[in-house]
Amino acid sequence: MKLKALFIAGFVSFGMSAQSTTELVLNIDHRMGQNPLTSSEVGTNNLGNQFIFSRLQYYVDDIQVEYNSDSIFEYPHVLLINALEDETRLHLGSVSDLDSVTAIRFAVGVGPDVNNLDPSTYPPAHPLAPKSPSMHWGWTSGYRFVCAEGLGSSSFDQVFELHGLGNDNYAMQTIATSGTALGGDTIEVGLIADYSELVKNIHVAQGVTSHGETGDAFQALKNLNNDVFTSAAEGNAAMGEIERELSSSLAVEMYPNPTSGSFAVNAPKGTNISVYDALGNLLAQHQSDDNPVQIELSTAGMYLVQFSHEGTTTVQKLMVR
Repeated sequence: MKLKALFIAGFVSFGMSAQSTTELVLNIDHRMGQNPLTSSEVGTNNLGNQFIFSRLQYYVDDIQVEYNSDSIFEYPHVLLINALEDETRLHLGSVSDLDSVTAIRFAVGVGPDVNNLDPSTYPPAHPLAPKSPSMHWGWTSGYRFVCAEGLGSSSFDQVFELHGLGNDNYAMQTIATSGTALGGDTIEVGLIADYSELVKNIHVAQGVTSHGETGDAFQALKNLNNDVFTSAAEGNAAMGEIERELSSSLAVEMYPNPTSGSFAVNAPKGTNISVYDALGNLLAQHQSDDNPVQIELSTAGMYLVQFSHEGTTTVQKLMVR
């Protein structure tokens, strides 16, 4: 599924009557190239490496649908996608007086506001509760955003594992789409996910094992943010060079760190700054209209400071002594 430009020239109007309510449905078609994805379906990446998947799971968070040109519908839950096992068809919710859909926007991974929380606090059926095999990396790094495992080479005798994660690798992508009208009261936002693109530029025929925030694990996440998803209705791919660069491209400076309570931030003008405690509670919000931004924290502990600017997000840890 690739997500593309918000500013598309023209979109479909569905002619909903005044005060009408429209149901928004998200459908993800899991594929390997042109064929349905299965554990026996052979893919070939851009390096000519053949492979099959034995495990393919990833999180999707911060789902937003743009409609009526400038309105945003937000889906408030995190999804855990099991691409080899489950059909992904999700009722997002209802929208009043919807005339047209123009784009869908989401992130692969778990948002920084909840990524570092304790999985055991969730009920068993929750996507963020402990799973087997595990989707949680640890307290510091949080959840595995993607787990892609399988066998590579023409004889399928090389095991590969790609586990990508990290708050700095959390990035939004946007795909322009008008969706498809189903009857008079439902619009389906359809995405095609071609997972042969997930291992683009990765030598899976050589038995790659990469777990963490860099290397081939990072490349797999980058591919999920740029090359895997397209709109089913128009074929649009992920938009924009800003969003093609993952969140580590946002230049911010935070000092001193550690601090006794007072610290300063230098960031691009218009950057939104959010401070969270170790439990994910939002403590403060600021905007960098004038640098440096001075922030005070009165209690010792570990904090997460999130910076968001023009579709790019990065998170830094702050220690208060």
